[in-house]
Amino acid sequence: MADDVASVTHDRTGPPRGRDGLPSYGHPVTLTRARVRARACWIGAGVLIALQVAVLAVWPGAHALMIDLQVYRAGGEHLLHHQPLYAGGVLLDLPFVYPPVAAVLFVPLALLPLPLLKILWTALGVLLLVLVVRRTGALAGAVLPAGTVALLVAAALWLDPVRTTFYLGQINVVLLALVLLDLTGRPSRWRGAGLGLAAALKLTPLLFVVHLLLVGRRREAGVAVGTFVTATGLGFAVAPAESVQYWLRGTFAAANRISDVAATSNHSVDGLVARTLGENVPVYLVLAGLLTAAALVVSVRAHRRGDDLLALTVVGLASAAVAPFAWSHHYVWCVPLLVLLTVRHARVGLAALLLLTAAAITKLPGPAVGPIPATGAISLQPDVYLAGFVALVAAAALHLARPDRTVDP
Repeated sequence: MADDVASVTHDRTGPPRGRDGLPSYGHPVTLTRARVRARACWIGAGVLIALQVAVLAVWPGAHALMIDLQVYRAGGEHLLHHQPLYAGGVLLDLPFVYPPVAAVLFVPLALLPLPLLKILWTALGVLLLVLVVRRTGALAGAVLPAGTVALLVAAALWLDPVRTTFYLGQINVVLLALVLLDLTGRPSRWRGAGLGLAAALKLTPLLFVVHLLLVGRRREAGVAVGTFVTATGLGFAVAPAESVQYWLRGTFAAANRISDVAATSNHSVDGLVARTLGENVPVYLVLAGLLTAAALVVSVRAHRRGDDLLALTVVGLASAAVAPFAWSHHYVWCVPLLVLLTVRHARVGLAALLLLTAAAITKLPGPAVGPIPATGAISLQPDVYLAGFVALVAAAALHLARPDRTVDP
């Protein structure tokens, strides 16, 4: 992938490009090489997609189940039928863990036939990945040809956080797109609204508000907070009893309502502390505070160096790393990191990212694994994403301390 973008210049004043993303004029040898690279990208993307199809053919239930999407739908159904959201499971014994406003927004999901909903949700996820890759490439200073975008999207689908998001029917890619496309879009009085909505659905994006305040983007932070408050107020208006239960009776703060905090499925600082010392809130808060501070220092420095992509990526990954509970699929900000490392030819960093997150199958579906294959290094060691994030923060800090302006974490 890094070689494919070797011919992509950061100078937007270069030769015009055709629909295929290739220069419309230039030296014949250059054009030939560009076409060969473009063809290689399309072939590579096709191979990666074919491998996904092969996995689905062997384990069709892996993707077809989309159990978390069914929980979202069930949350919308409970709201429609005035049933409690937090008194127990909304789908068998599976709880609804999102704020009440999320159930309000999930009501349309309950109105669609489940098979159609699964198809539309998957298509939406792929479309948003395309938009995220294109926007990330532009932020990294590159005009990505269509073949490169296709290859990066296909590669992203083979990263464990993304693969698991799609297999479970999770909302993580939607939240990633909401935040990234909002905060990097054209300036407007509404910028920050996407972040606020994402935070209303899932609290962890609120860390971006802190970043915005630190870098002086106060208006956008205010819009985000206003949107968050408005959306939460909508939840109180539509489901007052459920909102009181969630916000005022501690449901939102009960990390173990999802799973045991010490479980190997918790890939945050809290999970590491609980597995090594037992559930120790003071130690967790101290370590999470230190890591958050380090991540925000890096994000502010990156912003001041004109590298908002690195800044937002670090904050996005930090929001998972310091959360009370983080599943592996919460680390979907590895997608912007994948594009950033590829465009900037950071081969060592790219190799490390793929080593940590590539969805190589390690365990087959079964009673001890669940309905989908276990994949990636995270299925073998629960703290590798956390360790990788710490390494990213350290590498970015060292690089930003250099006098040059090239960011190559």
